[in-house]
Amino acid sequence: MSRKEMLCDILSIRRRTTTIYQKYLSTPREYYPGEKLLMREVHIITTIGLDGLDNVSELAGKLGITNGAVSQYLAKLEKKGFLRRIQDEQDKRQYSVVLTDKGKELYRLHTEYDRKGYAEAAEMFDSFTEEELEIVRRFDRQFEAFTEEMNRRQ
Repeated sequence: MSRKEMLCDILSIRRRTTTIYQKYLSTPREYYPGEKLLMREVHIITTIGLDGLDNVSELAGKLGITNGAVSQYLAKLEKKGFLRRIQDEQDKRQYSVVLTDKGKELYRLHTEYDRKGYAEAAEMFDSFTEEELEIVRRFDRQFEAFTEEMNRRQ
């Protein structure tokens, strides 16, 4: 296989993997007993963390999404009882976010879910040497930069 064919194959695999991952992210699942949630919603909970966050813009930055998108997710999660938004007394446009007991339980459940998932991934990739994994990581970083540059051009 030529270098060009190999790169085309890698990019084709990456495209299929991205499609599969997007489907995974957009499929509601029962991450909390009796509640169907999107993975993005769960990641918002884990990013807020047990200590909460003082700034919605900080949350948006950590997640790589807009403040508007964060606000929409927070409204849904607040309605479902996973968090509370607390308006800033001085600046009514600003608010902090804290997890409710239900949100803290989801945080714990998902942290355990992630721990098990990472353990499975570590086992699955156990046949790779550290050097090979470093090459994969280097490729992924370069591919991420390439993809970001493509997005900026549009």
